[in-house]
Amino acid sequence: MTKPVTIKDVAAAAGVSTATVSRVLTGDTAISPARRAVVLSTATRLHYRPSAAARRLRTKSSSLLGVVVQSVGDGYVGEVVLGIQNRARDLGFQPLFFVSEGQARLEAEALEVFLSEQVRELISVSPTGRPHLLRQAVDNGLHVSVINWDIEVPGHLFDEFEHGAAKRVPRFGSNGVEKSICQVKFDDVGAGILATTHLLELGHRKFAYLRGPDVRSSLLRLIGFRRALEAADLWPQAVLTAESPVLQSRELTIAAFLKEQEPPIAIVAYDDLCAVATLRAAHFAGWRVPEDLSVVGIDDIQFSAYTNPGLTSVAQPKQELGALAVDALLSNDGEAASTRMLDGSLVVRESTAAVTSPDSQNRRLGAPSTAVAVATAGGAAVAGGAAGVAPRPGRVGSRR
Repeated sequence: MTKPVTIKDVAAAAGVSTATVSRVLTGDTAISPARRAVVLSTATRLHYRPSAAARRLRTKSSSLLGVVVQSVGDGYVGEVVLGIQNRARDLGFQPLFFVSEGQARLEAEALEVFLSEQVRELISVSPTGRPHLLRQAVDNGLHVSVINWDIEVPGHLFDEFEHGAAKRVPRFGSNGVEKSICQVKFDDVGAGILATTHLLELGHRKFAYLRGPDVRSSLLRLIGFRRALEAADLWPQAVLTAESPVLQSRELTIAAFLKEQEPPIAIVAYDDLCAVATLRAAHFAGWRVPEDLSVVGIDDIQFSAYTNPGLTSVAQPKQELGALAVDALLSNDGEAASTRMLDGSLVVRESTAAVTSPDSQNRRLGAPSTAVAVATAGGAAVAGGAAGVAPRPGRVGSRR
């Protein structure tokens, strides 16, 4: 391996000083055309690449855009990141990504890296917990844009919307930092309304909502679920809460619920992963989807089209969210920090269907008709049962 070519190497090969090479490369018009041509041809011949780090130190500016994500194993995050990257490059910027895993220590490390690289713009994708990173970034003079800030929500707010008379959407955030940043949001209330309205239009009258974690988006989607049912004079309905945030716990929660119910039922899941857990629980409990149970997820992550049956979902405009967050920071429109919201769109697949006749509604088959298969990253399909969920004995039904 050879060492990288330096500005000193170019100067020696061209027979000029390093200062002359530097002036040529920075576009100094005082250098004669002949000398400029010699320096540029020498730099090309030696495959010289200017140091971006040195340029940032010299100019105290950067074409880097700092991006912090919570994880990389999430289809939603992947598409948001793609939208950020494409739009940033269109505007002449290079994203510098950092995975924080939701840890304050790693967020602090990310900020130190950004500051050392002269980064002046920061995008945070779906941050949760306390906004240490956002506050410190603003305090250090960075321009900040946040996509879907999932601030933690007190449990009593969920109780109020599950069992009480609360109707007005609560205000989130009171630390003042949100006044200094631009927030780009998905309309979570609208998504809950859209998912539930779709099921109402299919003739469903018995519903359940599978909660997500105690964060902003989970509460807002519950609010949308309740609003749609109140408008149809069908509230209250069941709200299901798993003991832990892992998918197996949500699967067991659905299984326990279905054990005490009769079809037809419609379930709105907090997100697509919760919906997949619902499909698995239904399969091993002997419920047919969509004949006995209609399921709608929210987000429309990539593998939602590859479950069996395909999952109906309210799609987030994920790449648009990423691009809009970049525009909020880099487009010179002179706008102050603000909140921008994008709507979702319903993607109808095979996990939802119209309620059938009373006879078929009450016909309960004892065993699942199809396996629930989820496409893995490697392209294979996996299927199987959840611990503690046993199929009910009986004959195998066929899907219509």
